[in-house]
Amino acid sequence: MEKFNKAQAKNLAAAQKLVETYASSSEDEGELDEKQILDQLYKHYQPSDGSSKDAARTATFLENTLHSGAATCLICIGSIRRVEAIWSCESCYCFFHLNCIQRWANDSMMQMKVKAAEQQNGQGHYNHLGEFVPPKRQKSLHWCCPQCRRDYLPADKPTQYNCFCGKEANPQAQPFLVPHSCGEICGKLLQPKCGHDCKLLCHPGPCPPCAQQANVSCLCGKSPPRSMRCIDKQWRCQQPCKELLACGKHKCKQECHRPGQCPPCNSKSLQPCECQRESKMVNCSDRKWKCQNVCGTPFACGLHICEKVCHAGPCSGGECPFQVRSCPCGKNTQVGPCSEAEETCGDTCQKLLSCGQHTCTQRCHRGPCISCPVRTKKKCRCGLHEKELPCSKEFACETKCKQMRDCGKHACNRKCCGDQCPPCEKICGKQLSCNKHKCQSVCHNGPCYPCKLESQINCRCGKTKRSVPCGRERSARIVCLELCRISAKCHHAIKHRCHKGECPPCGQVCGLPNDTSGCGHICKSRCHEAIRVNKPSETRPQAKKYEYKSQPHPRCDEGVVVTCIGGHEVATWPCWNSRPSSCQRKCARQLKCGNHKCSLVCHSVANPKDMQQQLGCAPCEEGCTVPRPAGCTHSCPKGCHPPPCMPCNFVMKNKCHCGLNQLVYKCSEYYDENGTVQEIIDRREKLRSCGNRCLKNYPCTHRCTAICHSGKCPNPELCRKKVRIFCNCKRLKQEIACDKHRAGQTSLACDSHCKAEISRAQAAEQQDLEEKKRREEERNRLELEKFEAKFGKRKHKERKTVDMGPPKSEINWQKISIYAVSLLTVLGAIAVAFYADS
Repeated sequence: MEKFNKAQAKNLAAAQKLVETYASSSEDEGELDEKQILDQLYKHYQPSDGSSKDAARTATFLENTLHSGAATCLICIGSIRRVEAIWSCESCYCFFHLNCIQRWANDSMMQMKVKAAEQQNGQGHYNHLGEFVPPKRQKSLHWCCPQCRRDYLPADKPTQYNCFCGKEANPQAQPFLVPHSCGEICGKLLQPKCGHDCKLLCHPGPCPPCAQQANVSCLCGKSPPRSMRCIDKQWRCQQPCKELLACGKHKCKQECHRPGQCPPCNSKSLQPCECQRESKMVNCSDRKWKCQNVCGTPFACGLHICEKVCHAGPCSGGECPFQVRSCPCGKNTQVGPCSEAEETCGDTCQKLLSCGQHTCTQRCHRGPCISCPVRTKKKCRCGLHEKELPCSKEFACETKCKQMRDCGKHACNRKCCGDQCPPCEKICGKQLSCNKHKCQSVCHNGPCYPCKLESQINCRCGKTKRSVPCGRERSARIVCLELCRISAKCHHAIKHRCHKGECPPCGQVCGLPNDTSGCGHICKSRCHEAIRVNKPSETRPQAKKYEYKSQPHPRCDEGVVVTCIGGHEVATWPCWNSRPSSCQRKCARQLKCGNHKCSLVCHSVANPKDMQQQLGCAPCEEGCTVPRPAGCTHSCPKGCHPPPCMPCNFVMKNKCHCGLNQLVYKCSEYYDENGTVQEIIDRREKLRSCGNRCLKNYPCTHRCTAICHSGKCPNPELCRKKVRIFCNCKRLKQEIACDKHRAGQTSLACDSHCKAEISRAQAAEQQDLEEKKRREEERNRLELEKFEAKFGKRKHKERKTVDMGPPKSEINWQKISIYAVSLLTVLGAIAVAFYADS
């Protein structure tokens, strides 16, 4: 029992939690500005005074769309959110989730395919007697709307989410538009067809009546035209027609109507019947009427009378119609006195009997024929049994049909059915999706249609009511515009709308003095006077119960101005933490060195307003930070101090400009910046010069005459050194100044002696060349003789040649034998021919 109680408590807790947390998917959707949306929707539509009744159906669909949670999918019995894909029926305009209607269409068509496959793929079959039974006629593949049962073809199955007018696919939800619409003008042709289209923005439900104005006349055309709505252009002028009726005596008294459509005349007058025996008041349009009296006029025979009911004119021309008679079988016809009875012809009757197969075998007789006496073997309707019976009787066996009816669930069970089983008439009885009612439709294939019943739900105050589909009573949302009447649990007066369940928590500011910190500030936190908390249960620890308790004020967050301990800033701190503390910034008080500030984090000092070094500040431990003269790379030997620094006495050693001597001077002397720029350059040039003559050469290759210097040698054009020049043969020579040599005087002209010397030298040179050539030839001749003497010509033995003489011919005996045989054959043939002729 204890386990049962624990399980029960656990289930109750789960159910309670589900009830509290379960809500329609539209609960998290905010309310829309209905007035703004409707104004935007009807801005192109100008309804007249009588259009409110005509547009009521459209207004209903708009309400279901705008109100959050008002639209319900009849397939899944769930609310349709504004951001969910839907499909709308073209006939009843009912909304469904897109995935629900796709699944519904697929299931319906699959059931039809399975049923067709079970019927042997739509082919006929042969029964046990060998008779062919044609197949049952199958319905074309289709699916229907769950609400109005309108049939749709498989190609009409929705594949994408479209707006109501069908112009835009996957419309985005906008807070200023009707949900599931594109915001464009609908543009559908209005019904009934008048040639105009809908001027509303894309909307659910049917289009409202046409609001276009037109000048039209009344139905009778007697009144002047009026400006009327297109839907009301067939109007009546309320005046009588006054056209002459068909009776030719009275005029039409009915109000305005179309010409030629006057009703029959209803004026009363005394009119005789056709036989002129009776008279009565009848309508003018019913002047010809018949009484119920038989005519009774005797014919010429004097034996028979007219048996017609009240008629006009003579009775059958005055002659008795019974004079023309025939025998009972109808084969012989004769004219005779009507006083004599007709005679039989004596022939066989041969009238078709009631069985429809045999004829009467009696002689011509009066009265009806007898029943068919022929006995035949008859089969029952189902074809299972055979029996000999009179032809006029029908044979039905007692065997029950076991074929399945069209529902595919129940057997026929009708006696002697005969392959024509009636449709199933049983009630489906399946549980519907609402889980309350059972399907009352005739037994069928496929899923059951949604429950058509509706339930009425009320708001908590009972002033607002709403009808919802059966099964949606718990999850459906009802919007009540009345204020909630439940008294608040806190000291605030919370005005909110009527709702289900507990009132929402108070969202106002507490407003009471904060007694937790004792500061006296007003508590600005969210109201905490009635907070929902779990209530522990000793008997049922798993069962969750709740209670409302008042929570203490939270710590005070009121801003209080506080100065940091170092006096750097004034900040606003929460009241609960409003005590002086370090602001975590640098102290930044000027140290005695004058160059740096205190690098410690904000600390306590004696005078926070004094920004000079005080007790507690860290002393400066940096080196000198005064910038050194330009070029000086040596640091100041003193610690951090105010400028200026002492002159740098560091001894520098560098080579002079010419690079031969090493010079020694102080850094402060070289990088002294006193004086003009030219003076500083001249001073540094002098310190780097050794005082000796420059070792560099001018471009003319003579040595520079200046003292040791930097850069290029100055004034190379002033060089006057002596330069020696010669003639072409080098016999004459002369010394000239360097400037003349640079000016272009680089050689002397040869005289006559020079030319003679040149000719003599050329002749001697030619003689030397010839002598050298002769010696070369002599040397080559001697070397050739030595080579031939050492490597002379070799001696070879002469080869002996033998003369073979002319070639000997050989006798070809094979060819000779072939020729001999051919010759003998020819001679033999000639001989045979000769003897044959003789």
